[in-house]
Amino acid sequence: MKKILFSTLLVFVCSVGVATAQLQKGSTLVGGGIADLNLGLGDDDVFSITLTPRVGYFIQDNVAIGGKVGLNYTAQPGEDAYAYNINAFGRYYFGENEFNTLLKQGRWFLEAGAGIGGARGADIGFNINFGPGYAYFLTDNIAVEGLLLYNGTFGSGSSNGLSLNVGFQIYFPSSMYKSLK
Repeated sequence: MKKILFSTLLVFVCSVGVATAQLQKGSTLVGGGIADLNLGLGDDDVFSITLTPRVGYFIQDNVAIGGKVGLNYTAQPGEDAYAYNINAFGRYYFGENEFNTLLKQGRWFLEAGAGIGGARGADIGFNINFGPGYAYFLTDNIAVEGLLLYNGTFGSGSSNGLSLNVGFQIYFPSSMYKSLK
């Protein structure tokens, strides 16, 4: 397992170069993120983490829609807490020339999602989230992303707040599917 992980990391590092995003119509994205990583810096006995796998499809250049699942675990004194959400999402990637940034291998994007969410001991409620993000392309098809989201769940057990998500996305170009036929 260590050899596979090391080999994968080595491929990522060696393939860093001028990347062009695979954000064309017909492409897909698969990946996920880690959010709300709280190691008890403000509270001695709390640990919290959220995992968010996602899959999307580009319905036109720079516009993707898809689905994602958020799974949250919080270890705290007394009783641990669990929460979840299932959302449809949409993303718009700004063009390369819309923002003049120092990082030429990346793209800014906006993401918005809506669906259902809940927590242990509470009824299911309506969930929304939206915010800006940045995808830095390590290769033509692999990006490290940062995403700042407002998350709100409304209904029994309502909650809302900001989360900083960090993760990887793999972009599969539409040309890959054509070569499989």
